[in-house]
Amino acid sequence: MIHLTVQGGGHSYGYRQIFSGVDLELFSGDILAITGANGSGKSTLLKMLAGVLQPTNGEVKLTLAEQVIPREQHALHVGLVAPYVNVYEDLTLRENLRFIGKARSMNSNPARIESTVADVGLTAHIDKPVRTYSTGMQQRVRLAAALFHEPKVLLLDEPTLGLDPKGKEIFRKMVGGAKQAEHLVVIASNSEDEIAMADQLLCIEDYAPKARLFA
Repeated sequence: MIHLTVQGGGHSYGYRQIFSGVDLELFSGDILAITGANGSGKSTLLKMLAGVLQPTNGEVKLTLAEQVIPREQHALHVGLVAPYVNVYEDLTLRENLRFIGKARSMNSNPARIESTVADVGLTAHIDKPVRTYSTGMQQRVRLAAALFHEPKVLLLDEPTLGLDPKGKEIFRKMVGGAKQAEHLVVIASNSEDEIAMADQLLCIEDYAPKARLFA
């Protein structure tokens, strides 16, 4: 059982409060879409769920099989796809996944690498430097990196940005497979196609600071 909660979640950058008072409860098989204007905090909330960013206010808790996962260990159980997640362009895709495996203390067996690459449709390019890939192919590298350690939670920030129709179909299959496996998916996006895949919706702008009225 996967259980991801946010209680009174909020974040500020210096004196600027982005959002506050977010209460959220997600379980195995849920797909949540986070929407909102650019700069309203979609990516910030996603980073909080990933354990990359500590909330300024409130608490984020990830529980797997009734065990609470410390924030610093969230990355072991979460797959994050985002434009700001770097890929190593001078390495091949195979080398990228080997590096990720070592960083996560995984046994990066060749079969796992090849099956992950096949899942994102890049088998023919597995031994080419990532710098030779198109923008859409590099986004598929990010998908592969997120899937490689078979996470229970997928956090996706504008995941189809730059993807061609084939890449978007791969993405849809990935999300469908995650739901079928009763994993948990959160998508930060304003894309109608991506939002349509979700069964829950959170507009982060609903938690923006309220303007003060003066008499």
